[in-house]
Amino acid sequence: MKRLSKICFVVILALGCGGCAIANKLQTIPTGFSVEGKEESVVIGRMVFDPGTVFGMKPIGFFDRLDKMELMVGNETTGKIFIIVCDQSGSDSNFYVALSPGRYRLAKWQKGSGGWEMQSQGDREKGVFTSPPIGRFEVGKSQVIYIGMLKFIRRGFLETWQVENKYEDAVNSFRGRYPQINQEIMKSLMQLE
Repeated sequence: MKRLSKICFVVILALGCGGCAIANKLQTIPTGFSVEGKEESVVIGRMVFDPGTVFGMKPIGFFDRLDKMELMVGNETTGKIFIIVCDQSGSDSNFYVALSPGRYRLAKWQKGSGGWEMQSQGDREKGVFTSPPIGRFEVGKSQVIYIGMLKFIRRGFLETWQVENKYEDAVNSFRGRYPQINQEIMKSLMQLE
């Protein structure tokens, strides 16, 4: 009986960890990064979480800065899944990641520490906020591409998504951080459906 329990545990553990390996986490590109001679492009943008107020008060800044926002995207051509991780912790941060060319579908957004398997309402009690934005964006070959500012707005039980064009702000921020990448920054805003 103990042997059967151990086998079941190993199988469950293997299945559980196997799910963790399906998505590649994309962190901020290093400061010396270059797209020259590479297939992949630098994708830049911003994520904003506007939770509104709770009992008339904004969330406490310390707790807000504990976690980074993440956006799960899938390459519709290759089927590969990636998690874009924001550069800074908090509810308003840029991202600068390298992605291979293709058409990408927005799959899931998350703010808080927890697994991707967690879902909406119950997680809010644990401090994990998840929501599925529905949309797409395109990535060309060996470019620097601005895909927009993805904004998640929550007012009580009403949750909405917006894509805003803050191109000039994004260009200034990117150029200040990566002066060696002097390519034109193309605009390919996320399209929400």
